[in-house]
Amino acid sequence: MSISVLAINPNTTIQATHVATSNSIPNVNTEVTIFTGIIECVFKGDATGGVTRDSLTFNIPAISTPDDLRIDIDSFLGASGTVSLTSFAFDGVVNDALWALDDTSVALTNEDRGSGTANVQVSADLAVRGPNGIILRVNYTVFVRTFSSEIVVVAEG
Repeated sequence: MSISVLAINPNTTIQATHVATSNSIPNVNTEVTIFTGIIECVFKGDATGGVTRDSLTFNIPAISTPDDLRIDIDSFLGASGTVSLTSFAFDGVVNDALWALDDTSVALTNEDRGSGTANVQVSADLAVRGPNGIILRVNYTVFVRTFSSEIVVVAEG
């Protein structure tokens, strides 16, 4: 079972930085585009007081539309990112509390060979200890590297 996303609040500014090309790909420009935002969720510890682990998975949203971002598969070179806890609580008496983020990964998903596009998906493995432990929000920063002079973004629909 995965953690339900209640809302995705992207930072409305997309920042792009031109990256120098590697020696193995001469005369080709690459771009790194940075996506940031806040994910609202509710992830609670279990009643036994042990450590509860689960995954939070979401697609990077497009900024200009309510759709998920779609990127040109042929221009995609790779992505990486970080997720951090931004709002967590212990609703009651605190005893041996734990909130953790164990792992983060970024990959393409929902590949559509017809349109040549895919979503950029982030997955974060979270952990909480105790029946009163809660994670309410996490933030994300994702770096998407593309093989063209500018990122190719396609809104769904």
